[in-house]
Amino acid sequence: MMDFYALRDDRLLRNATHSDKVGEPSGGATVLASADDALWIDLVDPTTEEEKGVERLLGLQVPTRQEMAEIEDSARLYEENGALVMTAVVITGIAEGRPARAPVTFVLTPTHLVSVRYADPVPFRTFEAKCQRQPGQQTTGDRVLTSLLESIIERAADVLESVQAGLNDVSTRLFIDGAGVPGKAPPVADDLQNTIRLLGRQNLTLAILRVSLLSLVRLVPYVKQGAATWLADGGPARLKQLDRDLRSLTAYETQLSAEIAFLHEATIGLINLEQNRIIKVFSIAAVLFLPPTLVGTVYGMNFEKMPELKWEYGYPLAIFLMVLSSIAPYYYFKMKRWL
Repeated sequence: MMDFYALRDDRLLRNATHSDKVGEPSGGATVLASADDALWIDLVDPTTEEEKGVERLLGLQVPTRQEMAEIEDSARLYEENGALVMTAVVITGIAEGRPARAPVTFVLTPTHLVSVRYADPVPFRTFEAKCQRQPGQQTTGDRVLTSLLESIIERAADVLESVQAGLNDVSTRLFIDGAGVPGKAPPVADDLQNTIRLLGRQNLTLAILRVSLLSLVRLVPYVKQGAATWLADGGPARLKQLDRDLRSLTAYETQLSAEIAFLHEATIGLINLEQNRIIKVFSIAAVLFLPPTLVGTVYGMNFEKMPELKWEYGYPLAIFLMVLSSIAPYYYFKMKRWL
């Protein structure tokens, strides 16, 4: 699918133009007479014909899906026929609870921007509304790219804030709820296991965000340097601000990763303490019942010469010894504060 964005009264409108050189014109849409009319072409899961059409229209190579998945910098950031080809990683699936990484390629020329993607991240879904709120801010291809990068970074910041809120909730349940607070029950084993799963999901989210931020940290200076001669007014300043934001978010992500590691270790420690407590109960029970068992075993032997067998008080004495041998260790353990 292709979406064309063109300027109409300083507003970036979707599908305001269309080209029969790229695909069949849609009903009611203005036919694109030249490449200059389309400011931004957004390719979403494009077909081979659509890719070739854009390549003929702009005279440049559109990366394939396999090429977009490559991780080396030389494959993600390069120049071709005067155009900057840049691939960034964007996080998707947060709302669905299945975070995933989605490579997005931007092809920037002095007059056009082409984006190629095989997913529908939130920043792209909300970008059109942003254009309506901020008319006049997306009048050139590099300004559209900068605005898209701002939306992607804002989304990354929102995800980091969501992860931080989740970690705060985990910390509260682990270290405040039930930690000596009246009326609060300590977390049980099932809750702790669910906590580990939650931390695992948060760690996966941060891992994808880490890759995304790393790709953007490299992309922004590349745009600033590669397009320095034809950036619109204010473009370098906006890119510089994006660079500062990325560095602050990277430091914040590092802090959250360390917090997840700490909470994971703390949860494992609490699970071990819970298991040790259970083993302790069984161990103490075994020790308490060992002396009575010994007494009962002695008097359960079938020997002829056992005076207590014919003694009138032999049975009550054996019961008394068994009770005494279990009570005495109990109070000894209490005195030593082992219980």
